[in-house]
Amino acid sequence: MKTLIQTLTIMIFLIFSGNIIIAQITIDKNDMPSAGDTVRRSLALNFENYDFEMTGEDFTWDYSDLLPLSQSVDTFISVNETPIIYRLFFLTSANLASPELGDFSFADVELKDVYSFYNNKSSGYYYAGFAATLSGIPIPFKYSDPDRIYHFPMDYGDVDSSFSGLSFEFPNVGYIKIEKKRVNTVDGWGTLITPYGTFEVLRLKSEVDEYDSIFLDSLNIGFPVTNQHTEYKWLAKNGKEPVLEVNDDFLNFFVYYVDSVRNINVGMPDNPGYEDPVVNLYPNPVHDGFALSLNLKTQGKVTIRLFDINGQNMGTLKEGNFNSGSVLLRFNMNDYITSPGKYLISIETAKGRIVKKIIYNP
Repeated sequence: MKTLIQTLTIMIFLIFSGNIIIAQITIDKNDMPSAGDTVRRSLALNFENYDFEMTGEDFTWDYSDLLPLSQSVDTFISVNETPIIYRLFFLTSANLASPELGDFSFADVELKDVYSFYNNKSSGYYYAGFAATLSGIPIPFKYSDPDRIYHFPMDYGDVDSSFSGLSFEFPNVGYIKIEKKRVNTVDGWGTLITPYGTFEVLRLKSEVDEYDSIFLDSLNIGFPVTNQHTEYKWLAKNGKEPVLEVNDDFLNFFVYYVDSVRNINVGMPDNPGYEDPVVNLYPNPVHDGFALSLNLKTQGKVTIRLFDINGQNMGTLKEGNFNSGSVLLRFNMNDYITSPGKYLISIETAKGRIVKKIIYNP
């Protein structure tokens, strides 16, 4: 009997120990954002050349040496807090909204009140579409089949796929059509270390195939655009958003992670009373010349530089003192570079720096 008891004790210990060894978290709808939540995120550049494809069971991802460049705050609100006209389209298909972009004016075009809409359900977290007011006209871009970003409950080893799409017609102008396939694989679990802290996470790999079509009535011609990319996301309990996220669209160079308030010398500091200047580039991709619009909140010195994807300075585009308000500048990429590829435009002010991505395709 004593031997039997000892054997059972050892078996129970091994079973219990085994459960501890293989235990991973499960992500569900309660770990997603709710109305009233705010999430501060830092943007870092992958100068350390981290290999974000590495993953596995009980894996440790140590990205503690990431250097934050700038910060932003994602805010989530109820759909009922968005403009009334938007509610007519999204109230039955979304339960969460997030303001995007600041107001933007270019030539005679004015873009305002941009919101993304999400639906957080027990079955998954869906992107329902977005809406914007273009030159005073509210335009809803609602997915007929929402993009399922996450499937719930989410556990290690899960694989799922979804199809989504939208189409929108501008009378006498043309139409836009988007078709997307997403394949999600939970390909790792373990410990993630960032400059902000340490988290127990699931790692999600999303392979996205997107086909966009733009047709213009005036030209009687369509412009197809194919975009294939991979998203890597690390998700933690009650994380609201991925605690770290990378998109291979830009060679895994740009990394976003949840962070605290930082006084970033090379980025945009979180100073009370200071608002980020609104910066826009057009067109992007650029074939030769492009325009850069600035909406400066304060006057002062501004330096605009061009960098390649490895951080090498390719030249100073503009340097001087600017008054507050809107500024429109024009540049020719052919004057600075000859090789097609992905580049960075750095806009430096006395308050910090903003970096914009640009694709050069001569």
